[in-house]
Order: sequence, then structure tokens, then C-alpha cells
Amino acid sequence: MAEPITTLTDYAIALECLILAGLLLGQGGVQRLWAAAFTSVSGAALMGGIYHGFAHQMSLLQRIWLWQGMGIAVAIASFFTVVAAAETLSRGSRLALLALTTAKLALAIAAGFTLWSFALRVADYLSALLIVLLVQWLQRYRDPSAPVWLLAAIAFSGLGAIGLLIPWPGVSPLVVYHLVQMVALFCIYRSVAAKHTANAGVPG
Repeated sequence: MAEPITTLTDYAIALECLILAGLLLGQGGVQRLWAAAFTSVSGAALMGGIYHGFAHQMSLLQRIWLWQGMGIAVAIASFFTVVAAAETLSRGSRLALLALTTAKLALAIAAGFTLWSFALRVADYLSALLIVLLVQWLQRYRDPSAPVWLLAAIAFSGLGAIGLLIPWPGVSPLVVYHLVQMVALFCIYRSVAAKHTANAGVPG
């Protein structure tokens, strides 16, 4: 295994997201879209673990396809994140946001063929969270804690991305990034779960 700790933290993210997706799936409704987003992140992390652990045993073409698969999975996760948030909006706003996120998905996939693919996909992921934060903030009367959790998630994700630029003695920056992302992903889950709990108490 080429990068054992990086590989294991990738697998830890994959397992975490799979568990969170299962919890959300059981709640039904719009939570299923959030479950799809977490499942996509799980798939991306699983492929990331394979890449960091076993890329040296693969051909160049296999490594390229695996890298592209990771990027596409993250882009799909961002797509489902915005789609889930759009479900709570009026029809006109929802359609506009769906058009925006579809275009964003196409651009994110196309970005995978550039030298800046990783940075652009991180930016795509963070922009999706910012869109969701805006929606949650506008609807904060439903649950004031939801945007707080999501803001924490964005802060952790941003710090994790910045951490990639910092040399960490004795440890790969990717390991630090993965550990911070695990906290961020849990914050996203709490944001969604909090919103669901608040809505469950509102008579239909």
C-alpha cells in the first residue's frame, strides 16, 4: 500500500458517509436526496482510497479513469446537495436553481480534464454548500440551528482546503484534510437532520 494512512482515512470517510446516508434514507422525503449526496461522497472516498493505496499497481489509463471517477462522484454529490435544498423552494425558484446546478455539474465534470481539476472541484463543492446555506438562512424560521451547523461545515471544509497548502511534519496534508472533512460531513448531516426534525413538528 503506497499511502496507508491516507488510504485508511479515505475509507473512514467512505464508511462515515455510508452510515449517514443510511440514517437519512430511513427518514424518507427530501432526505433521500441528501442520502444520495452522502452516498456519492462515499463512492468518491472509496475510489480515493483505492487511488492513494494502489495506484502504483495500475496502468496510467486506469489511474486516469479512477481520478475522473472520483471527481465525477464529488460533482454528483454537489448536484444532489443543491437539488435537495431546492425542494423547499417555490416552483420558479426551484426550477432556476435546478438549471443552475445542472450547468454547474456539467462544468465540474468538464473541469476534470484540466490541470486545476482538484481545486475546481473543491470550489464546486464549497459553492454548493454556500447555496444550501443561503436557502437555509432564508428559511431559518423553520429551524435556526440548521444554518449554524452548515456554516460550521463550510468553515471546516474551507480550513481543510487551506490545510492542503501547509506542510505538516511527518504526515501527509491529505490525511489532515480527510480528518477535517469527516468533521465537516458530520456537521452537514446535523444541519440536514436538524432541519428534518424541525419540519416534522410542523403540521402539514
